[in-house]
Amino acid sequence: MAKYVFNAWYAVATSEDVRAELLSRTLLEESIVLFRTEDGIVRALIDRCTHRFAPLSQGRLCADRVVCPYHGMEYDWSGKCVRIPGQDRIPAQARVKSFPVLERYGLIFVWMGDPDLADPALLVDISQYSSPQWGISRCYSKFGCNWRLITDNLIDPAHTTFVHQRTIGNDAGADIPLNSELIGEGTVSCGRWINNSAPVPIVKRFANPAGNVDRWQFYYVRAPATCWVDFGCLPTGTEHTAEEQAHAPYRVISYAFLTPINESATHYFSFQLRNVAAKDVVVTQEFERLYLATFEEDRVLLEQIQRAEDANPNLKPMYIASDSGVARLRRLVDKQLQEQ
Repeated sequence: MAKYVFNAWYAVATSEDVRAELLSRTLLEESIVLFRTEDGIVRALIDRCTHRFAPLSQGRLCADRVVCPYHGMEYDWSGKCVRIPGQDRIPAQARVKSFPVLERYGLIFVWMGDPDLADPALLVDISQYSSPQWGISRCYSKFGCNWRLITDNLIDPAHTTFVHQRTIGNDAGADIPLNSELIGEGTVSCGRWINNSAPVPIVKRFANPAGNVDRWQFYYVRAPATCWVDFGCLPTGTEHTAEEQAHAPYRVISYAFLTPINESATHYFSFQLRNVAAKDVVVTQEFERLYLATFEEDRVLLEQIQRAEDANPNLKPMYIASDSGVARLRRLVDKQLQEQ
């Protein structure tokens, strides 16, 4: 079975990261070089000169051409060599691989698989993005663990009760069962309502409800590695409808775009859309701090699990009732890996 699903969009940088200079990033065990051409479009090439394999990212960008640091060969944004110092003839094989790039949601996505399959419509559609009613905070972390440990975590609402009591969890959810389902061909959901319970710390901080609430938490993963969590609350007794949720006093939809670096490290790009204090810069900064702390709790635990698995390669997890979403997702991603 393959280690990665190649036909997918993977976040590799923020829009601000990529300017008119060379930036190296590693994903799926391949180094690429990113740069923004004079027309404002981000391009991606393999970070390896075709001559003697020097890293192109150590060179320079000159008039939309990537200049190799070793012997000065120049490549255009498509990967074609357009100049070799000291000779007029340019061999046909003097070309480096280029990759489809998509800039959306303040992030740069790269398609590492078959370029003919690189459909922008395959990236998740986020209707709330850029709406003035929704504020946005952003985070980035590098996790020292396999990407599939993180997707397991992000289709698992049950762990919030025990791991995240300082922010998005409390004891009220400990014994509430989860419901999981497959949505369409490629998305798994897992979630629950926790009714008539005390608000969790982050809800107390930003919504300060007068009494108990009915809290929902629904986790989604679009295989292989695009994840989002819809989390919010209503006054206890309010009807549990999409219309009521749309006007909830507190609602956050947190998106995570996971990009394998290799088998034991992962880029974790995320942003949180919130319906409270949408334009408040101080609240945005506080959300960034709180969510980064939440992700840090996950990171520490998952890296410990990775070390346990590395030390004991024959370990097999024992699934429990709350793992229904994990089991569905594992089967779905295994299918994608096998069908490549």
